[in-house]
Amino acid sequence: MKLYMLRHGDAEIRSLTGKDFDRRLSENGRRQANIVKTKLQLITENEPFTVYCSTAKRAEETYFIASLALKVKSLEFSDKLYLALLEGLIEFFRNIEPVTQSVLLVGHNEGISQFASYLLDEELVFPTAGLLEVSFPIIDEWKYIGRGTGAEVNRFFNSY
Repeated sequence: MKLYMLRHGDAEIRSLTGKDFDRRLSENGRRQANIVKTKLQLITENEPFTVYCSTAKRAEETYFIASLALKVKSLEFSDKLYLALLEGLIEFFRNIEPVTQSVLLVGHNEGISQFASYLLDEELVFPTAGLLEVSFPIIDEWKYIGRGTGAEVNRFFNSY
């Protein structure tokens, strides 16, 4: 079991509608997402993915750019992932049944940093377009995730 966590790329300050949900990637955010795409090409070795992505525009755009490097078997956009905090992400992941061993989560801060910190039992703060690969050597089902059950494999927290 592997979990790749990706925070969306840098977003515009304001959307045309004025709603946070509708904010799109900035030019810098699109550049960041393309860098993530290159990183994913290097580390995923064409493995099949189940993807869970927030429905916010900036998360969707980040996914669509980064996904060009992935072999996606299953994709779910979920409103539950929009600005989800630790408790919501734990509940979400304890109730999934992905069709692949590798899962990509595309989400937001603070929740994604909280979730990664919980799984690794160390304090992490995701920058925009931060990518973290986590394996789970002591569990074999998502319903068993808990504090410290993850092990870091790769971290790309460059400030692009």
